[in-house]
Order: sequence, then structure tokens, then C-alpha cells
Amino acid sequence: MRPFSIFLAIRRRFETWIATRAARENAILGPRTKFGPGAEIYNIHGERSRVKIGADCYLGGHLQIFAHEGRIEIGDLFVLGDGCKVWSSDPVGIKIGRGVIVASGAIIHDTNSHPMDAVKRLAQTVAIMKTGHPRIDPGIRSAPVVIGDDVWIGTGAVILKGVTIGDRSIIAAGVTVRNDVPPDTLLRTSN
Repeated sequence: MRPFSIFLAIRRRFETWIATRAARENAILGPRTKFGPGAEIYNIHGERSRVKIGADCYLGGHLQIFAHEGRIEIGDLFVLGDGCKVWSSDPVGIKIGRGVIVASGAIIHDTNSHPMDAVKRLAQTVAIMKTGHPRIDPGIRSAPVVIGDDVWIGTGAVILKGVTIGDRSIIAAGVTVRNDVPPDTLLRTSN
């Protein structure tokens, strides 16, 4: 191996070690779960029990719990690709089953993230910039997301609030999921 390749390999291992240690401060992690160099848990609420991740998982993306509410529960053998975002502000939150693969750049949200009303949206944005995310719900719409076991979500797919995806389903790359997907379904176009 060449010197720079060795250096890069060592750097990646160190960054993974740091990311995994930081994640333990913000979530309950199962054994042998690891975080990639760009991965993080942004638990604005602060309560570790709001993010639970099973055993033998790899996360390369970003998990976020809002200040006023939100939960993320992930089963064993889960893979979250680089650049993914999983955001929750719903009281029930996001539940992801066992053996789920989420390819790079996919987005899973149980929330609109901002109020639909323009005045409330501006007030929330100003509050975030001045003092951080508000602890009181500023009128954000949310609904639980449930992803069954052995689901594969393709690169750049978007899973919106209120959706249930059945076991063993495949969501193709770039698809936006707005409605429930039955088990054993290959979804190739946005629904």
C-alpha cells in the first residue's frame, strides 16, 4: 500500500471512531453499530431515548430529532448511506425495521420541518437563528413513518410523512413516496 493510501485508511478509521463515540452521547446504540465519517445524530431535544438504533448497523447519514418532539427507532442490520437525512418531529416518529438498506442521498421525514403559515414560518426561522430550535411546537405538520423489515430504499428517494412501507418492498432511485406501499412491492414511479 502507498503512504497516502495508508494515511487515508487510518484517517477514515479515526473519523468513524469519533463519529460513533459522539453518537453514543445522543442515542441508545446496539452493539457493533458504527457511524461513518460524515454521519451524525443531531438530537436537539436532548433525550437519548428518543433515538434507538439496533445492533450491527452502519450509518453514513444524518439523524435529527426536533427540540419540541420526535423519535427515531431503527432495527438491527440497518444501513444508512452517505448523505441521507432522517428527520423526526412527530410524537410517534419514524420506525424502521430489521435489515433495511437506505441508499445514499435518500430522505425520510415525518415532518414538514416548518409551519405552512408564512408568518409562523418566518417567526420559527428567526427563532432558530437567534436562540435555536423552539421547544414549543410552532405549528409543524407531522405524521408517523413506518418502514417494514427487509426494505430497500434507492438512491435519492424521498419518503414523506404519514407513509407506511410494507416488508420486503423496494423503492426505486429518485422516487417520492407520498402514500402507503404494500409489502413485496417494487415502486418505480412516485406515488
